Amino acid sequence: MSYESKMFEQFDMPTREEVEQVLLRALLRHGGIIKEFGSGEEIVDEIANDFGLNAHQRNAFLETVYRKENRVKKSLLWHRLLFRAADSLAKRKLVSRPTQTLKLTNKKEWMLTEKGFDEALYLSRIPAASKNFLPTKSYEVQKVVKKLIESQRPENYNPIDEGKKEIKATRKAAIRTRGFRQAVVEAYSFRCAICGMKINSPDSLTWEVEAAHIVPHGFRGRDDIWNALALCHLHHWAFDVGWFTLRDDYTATVSAKVHSLPSDFGKCGDYEFIREIASNNTRMFLPSRSELHPHHNALRWHRQNIFHGDNR
Repeated sequence: MSYESKMFEQFDMPTREEVEQVLLRALLRHGGIIKEFGSGEEIVDEIANDFGLNAHQRNAFLETVYRKENRVKKSLLWHRLLFRAADSLAKRKLVSRPTQTLKLTNKKEWMLTEKGFDEALYLSRIPAASKNFLPTKSYEVQKVVKKLIESQRPENYNPIDEGKKEIKATRKAAIRTRGFRQAVVEAYSFRCAICGMKINSPDSLTWEVEAAHIVPHGFRGRDDIWNALALCHLHHWAFDVGWFTLRDDYTATVSAKVHSLPSDFGKCGDYEFIREIASNNTRMFLPSRSELHPHHNALRWHRQNIFHGDNR
């Protein structure tokens, strides 16, 4: 038995396999990413709390003798166990290593892979079907996000993919769809572009905001960030059915049909859901980077084809 193994046994530490499972669940809880296991990082104490580790277990350290330099290097036993578990997950391709993630996101973090995401869902007893709706990051999805947000904004953008065919329910298509959703809601900081609503579920797994196409899929709209808005459920529905649209200056305009609505329609208590947009000349919450703003060509298409203006 190695010195390290003896120390793990002496301090009655969890097994590596147990730590691997808790790590995967923690990754899911944190949106698919956690930082490296440095001193002072909250994730280190959080996982230790999951196991109920005492102060001796958390503060025990290993000693490694560097004979040529005649010095002793000390490292925390708990940190070492965390790294061993994460390293094992990486070897099984359940997570990406911080060095890999750095090249993709410029951050040194452990990140779930699609395979690791599946395993984390299983361990957390969450239905596999939920995968398509959770905003959890994965290494493969993050590649799609990177491509979408770093693409050069075209001057004469066509939001309709003329050659688009019916999308088959393949793994690649699902990753592309999740990448689109993630890129959009992150660009808008998880906030509705119209009302500013920003809230997640109590377990932090899902956000209320949705990625909305400006030119819908049914009209062969592209899965590009310039053909998208982040909207809450209510404003997503209202935008899709044509109750409001956006001008080129990104202010909202409401259908004249609002004036013929019964007085008790479109209200949430005292909040005038549709009329509020009209009365305030609402300007949308935009991404901080101008190159990610909705393209005017997509907005023009929505005004001409979806919006119920005076002539519809």
